[in-house]
Amino acid sequence: MDQPTTPAALDHKLAFMLLESFNKQGALTSWDARLTSMTPGACEIIVPMSNKVSQQHGYFHGGVMGALADAAGGYAANTLLMPVSECLTAEYKINIMSPGIGDTLIARGKVVKAGKTLVVSSAELFVVSLGKEKLCAVMQQTLFVIPRENS
Repeated sequence: MDQPTTPAALDHKLAFMLLESFNKQGALTSWDARLTSMTPGACEIIVPMSNKVSQQHGYFHGGVMGALADAAGGYAANTLLMPVSECLTAEYKINIMSPGIGDTLIARGKVVKAGKTLVVSSAELFVVSLGKEKLCAVMQQTLFVIPRENS
């Protein structure tokens, strides 16, 4: 019988570099977003519901959903690119399948294909309400690979 595999851990220096980069994300940090999981080729970001991220009906704003999905796909790519390179979004397409009604929004990004100049990644967004996750959006994106600037 096959045993479930545990995702590989990131090198501590790389994880620290990714967290430093994430903490420079003004929009995400102002929304109290947190990078909660990082493994090679994948990451998870969560944001709590607040008036900073809601729209007029009290749901998560579609723009926030798009930004969170974009960041999750990008940081999933960066787990494979850093420390030499990183990425910038070239394009993304998001399908919002249900309103973001809940107390937390979760974006889980993963790399679909990593190349030398482009990376394709995807993300699934879940809204959590009463402790239950519900899939509310899916995103696919293309990212440019760029040299990492040492800051």
